[in-house]
Amino acid sequence: MVNKVTPDTMMSASRLPSIMGLSKYQTPNDELEYSINALKGLPRPDIGNESMAWGNTLEPVILGEAAKRLQLTDLVTEHETAYYHDELPLCCSLDGTAHSLGQVITTDIDAGIYVIGQDSIQLDGMGVLEAKLTAMDAEEIPPLFRGPIQLQAQMDIVKAKWGCLATLYRGTQLRLFLFAPHQGTLDRIKQVTLDFQMRLEHWKKSGSIDYYPPADGERWPESRGMYPAEEDAIELDGEALELAQRITDAKVTLKMTEQEIAADEEQLKNLMKDFTIAKAGNFVIKWPVRSFKYQPEKIVHAKEAYSIRQSTLTIKEISK
Repeated sequence: MVNKVTPDTMMSASRLPSIMGLSKYQTPNDELEYSINALKGLPRPDIGNESMAWGNTLEPVILGEAAKRLQLTDLVTEHETAYYHDELPLCCSLDGTAHSLGQVITTDIDAGIYVIGQDSIQLDGMGVLEAKLTAMDAEEIPPLFRGPIQLQAQMDIVKAKWGCLATLYRGTQLRLFLFAPHQGTLDRIKQVTLDFQMRLEHWKKSGSIDYYPPADGERWPESRGMYPAEEDAIELDGEALELAQRITDAKVTLKMTEQEIAADEEQLKNLMKDFTIAKAGNFVIKWPVRSFKYQPEKIVHAKEAYSIRQSTLTIKEISK
């Protein structure tokens, strides 16, 4: 277990889900700006939190148990340098590696072992182990953004024939997901990695950012940088009027719905009184108590001023 060792100036395995549009937290353009800021020499932002800290603390424990259940040898959980792909501008860090004795593994639900994409897998030679900690309920197939894509890239970089995604759910249930290299996924990784690097090279040559187009249904957060902020008003056609009217009407409906929900919740709270759990027909209603730990005063360090396009539009209907 070591601190982040991969450079921010290029694509890394852990960031691949974001540029593939699979992340709930980062968009492709967030990742693009992140690397461009690193190329500019700007300081790395602090993205640490308590959940990540616990993940780092428990990482050796998770991997140790994984090695025990899979009967692995030579477990290494301290990889202090980044690993680089021999053909692609792609790197990775490793949580752990271990060796196998050629054993063939099949899914064993009682042992928390799941072979993904095939009936069985032979653990041949050195394999990659990736540890994850999540508050989600245990799954039989992990979502792509929480390890599988990252693991595929790691296996490809170090030429491993198998990988294990060891996920500890809610601190109480460990599941081991075993993967072999998947060519379709590797082809997609190659495509998005080269495209990402092309956008970085475009910025290096021109100084302008070649942003990714927003995905269908996205709230257009990337538009903060796709268009310069002009203060003068622009006249738009009837399509814009229709869109603005639909958004305004939907917000009114949404507000009314939220008010109805709030009123109904208040009535339920009055019925529950001091109880934290209630049953009504086929519904279980919970009104839990949330406790907060004491937090000492924090000093917020100064930050340079900057401007950015906000992610949402403000629409106000005016009288004619």
